[in-house]
Amino acid sequence: MSAGPCTQTSPSVESDTALLRRARHRAGARLGFRIHLLSFLAVNAGLAAIALSRGQFWFVWPLLGWGVGLAAHGLSLAWSRGNGYQRMVDHELARLREQAGRP
Repeated sequence: MSAGPCTQTSPSVESDTALLRRARHRAGARLGFRIHLLSFLAVNAGLAAIALSRGQFWFVWPLLGWGVGLAAHGLSLAWSRGNGYQRMVDHELARLREQAGRP
């Protein structure tokens, strides 16, 4: 698997590097959401068990509060994976290239 030295000026190497960076970022974002979801489930199950064993229902408040945060996290991940974020990045990149005088 010996290849020639990679130079930073090669467009294919730069695009592969950029794609790898983007893939790692997206995978990290998905992993972060899964960790958040598992933490949410484990902690709230524990809180519900404690509260229900005493005949109380206070666990609903942290469940709702954290649930809103988890939903926002999930929606931001879904939005960034969709066209919205990428469209904004592409628009900004085109604007910066135009300002720099590049096509």
